[in-house]
Amino acid sequence: MRSLVPDEKYFRFLDGLRENGGVNIVLAPGALVREFPTLRSEEAKAVCADWRATYRQRHPSIRSPCET
Repeated sequence: MRSLVPDEKYFRFLDGLRENGGVNIVLAPGALVREFPTLRSEEAKAVCADWRATYRQRHPSIRSPCET
């Protein structure tokens, strides 16, 4: 896993998308690239994977987006 420090702004953006129901998690990498044009598609996919993998750790009282 990559360092989370550079991803904080991306994680905040993804948290906002989740809270607002603004985009399906499958479409989240594209939303990241649109919001942060310097981010490459491959990087956006990795950020989304890290975001999902660490969601419970960062938000222990909220249900993970991967849980059903």
